[in-house]
Amino acid sequence: MRELWKDNNYSYLKLEEAKEVDNFLIEGIEDEESGFDFFKGLGIVGYSSTFKAWLRKFPRPIFLVAVKDKRLVSWMYVEEWEEPANDGFPVYVLRAVETLPGLRGKRIGLRLFLLMLKQTAGYVITKPITPEARRFFEKLGFKDETEMHNPPIDLSHRSSYLVFPVYKRREVLEDFEGYLS
Repeated sequence: MRELWKDNNYSYLKLEEAKEVDNFLIEGIEDEESGFDFFKGLGIVGYSSTFKAWLRKFPRPIFLVAVKDKRLVSWMYVEEWEEPANDGFPVYVLRAVETLPGLRGKRIGLRLFLLMLKQTAGYVITKPITPEARRFFEKLGFKDETEMHNPPIDLSHRSSYLVFPVYKRREVLEDFEGYLS
């Protein structure tokens, strides 16, 4: 486990081993009405066991969390895509990002995204599952593959994915620099 950044309220960590999940209180909607609800309706039960399973994968995913005291308040799961982009850059898939419902809108997920950009190089793709998520990613500079001239990644068999272009990385990190200082 590595601390990537800290402010007055939260510590932002990169978890690297499954056993590190046990250090935190993780409240799912099944445990607490105000808990995480991303898995609701997906047939996945138990955040802790799912996080541990993800962290046992190889190659290791990028798993970032925001915590207050020992309570996990936000998380992000990113995997490396099996093939590089057409131009040779690596591709990462942002599979999920979630913040506790009562803390949404406080830029915690944005900070996780910025920290993830600092952990990766190349493209990031994601498939937003809600209109709100789509707007969030589009504001950050993600583009629909159909909007791109000569798309770097073939997503023709995967609908609704958005692509974060390599050239946007520096711009976004500079635009939001104040969020990590």
